[in-house]
Amino acid sequence: MKKEWSADKAIDRWDRFAGEYASYCTSQGGLHREVLLNPILLELVGAVEGKSILDACCGEGYLSRILAKLGASVVAVDY
Repeated sequence: MKKEWSADKAIDRWDRFAGEYASYCTSQGGLHREVLLNPILLELVGAVEGKSILDACCGEGYLSRILAKLGASVVAVDY
């Protein structure tokens, strides 16, 4: 049987999980992000100083904080 999902159910699920998720994150998002993902993302976006960036589906916002420290103006949104 296929599960039916709605935005309200997804938001409720994230709200219940968000604190636990954030407790595992470091300032770099965690080891796999620090070592594997972040270097590639930062290389792809290039210099961000003075740029306006939207971090949609930002989770707990670690990447938003990194980009802001690099000089970007960041708007971060999630449920």
